[in-house]
Amino acid sequence: MIHDIIFLILGLVLLVAGANFVTDGAVAVARRFKVSNLIIGLTVVALGSSMPDIVVCVESAIEQKTALAVGEVIGANIFDLLLAVGVMGIIRPWSVSSVMRKQDLPILFISCIALWLAGDTVLFDGQLHNVIDRSSGTMLLIIFIFYMWFMIISSRKATGLIASAPTSTAPTVTASESDPAAVQASAATSVSTAGSGQSVSPRSAHAGIAVSHSFRAEISAVENRYNALTGKQWFCWLLIACGLGMLVVGGNWVVDGASGLALKVGMSQGLVALTVVAIGNSLPDIVTSVTATLKGANGIAFGNLVGACIINALLALGISSAITPLSADTIGFVDYITLVGAAALLWIVPLLTPKHRIGRLFGMVLCLLYAAYMVFTVIRG
Repeated sequence: MIHDIIFLILGLVLLVAGANFVTDGAVAVARRFKVSNLIIGLTVVALGSSMPDIVVCVESAIEQKTALAVGEVIGANIFDLLLAVGVMGIIRPWSVSSVMRKQDLPILFISCIALWLAGDTVLFDGQLHNVIDRSSGTMLLIIFIFYMWFMIISSRKATGLIASAPTSTAPTVTASESDPAAVQASAATSVSTAGSGQSVSPRSAHAGIAVSHSFRAEISAVENRYNALTGKQWFCWLLIACGLGMLVVGGNWVVDGASGLALKVGMSQGLVALTVVAIGNSLPDIVTSVTATLKGANGIAFGNLVGACIINALLALGISSAITPLSADTIGFVDYITLVGAAALLWIVPLLTPKHRIGRLFGMVLCLLYAAYMVFTVIRG
């Protein structure tokens, strides 16, 4: 079992790293061919962020472990929409933009309904088993194509409106820049060591600050060197090749590790996909979202989560079911209705609240709903 856990963890790491390499290389190549930033953002970056989920789904379909494919997408989307968005709301409430309320969130709800109609064949078609067949997968892919077309057209219109509007170039000055004395006073203040009750002298504080700045400078130098290399065509193609290789190997390891873990622990493939694989693939999403929230960029993080969920539901399962019908008896009504309900809540609640906000109370409700769903999933087995 340890062997399977190691393969699963290493596979998840390779998936995330490979997706980043492919995205960086593809963005650099696209810019060399003078592809607009709009197209890059809506295609390369959006697809790159969902690449781990797509690879796991395709690998699972190829190896006929179809419950892993369906469970991974549904589990990852529920994780993002309930837990990730809930944590963001608890940390820092924000107002949902008009574009998100009128465009992205309705599309998210439609994509979740389409996935439910395609996957819950026991409920809607009276079949004995839940399966996403090739015709349903084709429907998901067609909806995805229309989604991408609509996003590109609407974004071009929005870009045109922004370009025609007058902009202000007045510089902004932060509090720290406007009051150097406050900075010096803050640096000279004694710092309490956590949990020890001891104080650190101003000289030690300055030493710690110097070490921190030195470490940041080293990281910045590595980033600058990396950015310089991405300007060279051979390095861009090397990144893409290495990233694709890591995605293939990582996808195989995740599928094999998850399947082996399920067999040895007595868990179903669907349960492993809904929990271990889905959470593992979604951890970068919640880390990115929390980081963006702490920096005040809640709207951007929320938009990225919504876009990733739409791509997962339509493209990942659409491609996988085109390869082979996805049978998933362990994924049923509760899983689909939880996904659809999460999308509905995120669309309706901002419409009804003052200033269209996602606040701390709603964030806590979302987190509690995710905890209740996970308890039910584990008990169900």
